[in-house]
Amino acid sequence: MKRILTITLNPALDLTTTVPALVSDRKMRCTPPRIEPGGGGVNVSRAISKLGRSSIPFVAIGGGVGDELRSRLQAEGIDGIWFDTGAPTRQSFAVHDATAAVQYRFVLPGSPWSSQTWQSGLETLTSLLQPDDLIVISGSLPPGVPKHAHRTIAELARYDGQHIIVDTSGEPLATLAGGSPSRVDTIVMDETEALSLIQEEHLEVSSAIKLAREIVKRKNARFVIVTLGARGAVAIKDGEAWRVTPPPVEVASKVGAGDSFVAGLAVGLAEGRPVANAITLAMGAAASAVTTPASQLCTRVGTETYTRLVRVRQI
Repeated sequence: MKRILTITLNPALDLTTTVPALVSDRKMRCTPPRIEPGGGGVNVSRAISKLGRSSIPFVAIGGGVGDELRSRLQAEGIDGIWFDTGAPTRQSFAVHDATAAVQYRFVLPGSPWSSQTWQSGLETLTSLLQPDDLIVISGSLPPGVPKHAHRTIAELARYDGQHIIVDTSGEPLATLAGGSPSRVDTIVMDETEALSLIQEEHLEVSSAIKLAREIVKRKNARFVIVTLGARGAVAIKDGEAWRVTPPPVEVASKVGAGDSFVAGLAVGLAEGRPVANAITLAMGAAASAVTTPASQLCTRVGTETYTRLVRVRQI
């Protein structure tokens, strides 16, 4: 099995709480917060651990919040490479409105990086990469980091045995998906992220397939997956295409499904599974995640159960 290295440049200490109702101009008494280490790559590593596998997270942290994030991740049995940015790690918080049964998520931008911090981060990553690594670059970028950061990091991976998965959004995704050919192997995006690239109000399956094919044709990536929530996902690799259909489940919370999907995909590819098998495992992990409450990720038992019920067909 390949070594899995996750990269999180903009982690967050996530706080989740509940109020009776979200109202303006009034104090709202909150329940005791659930506090968890977060950020794309951090959550992918946490989900990989829940699947019974291991990974090495590279996490950029700073200040007291960064120390708290590190200690909480270590308490889950996950240790990593801690890159000190010298700037405070951000916090993000989610508030569940018990009356309306909806959740509001507040995501802060993170502390700015200097050009020197960015170059130091690249040098550290260069020293870490090994010839057969599977590398997951996931999450947002902090202010000051170039929007082409994913392409730059991918260029550090120069060995044929390495595989780079990118899961990001916004301008960094647009830069990667619409630019010149890159060293990135796999791009994963959700429905909202895909819509931002094609400027449409609703994403049809046919449009998702067309978008993925265009990205592969431009050689921005060799493998593109567009997840479509309850409608499943489409996957394009070279000249092949797959439609992935999840089993029907009772949804408790959609938070964590995307990171669990990437974790399942990373494990499947790291184990050398065929593409169809790897995306089946990914969808099983995502299905498991939506059955868990709040911001909880997939479980091993749930993933194994739902993976057996996922359907994949070539299209």
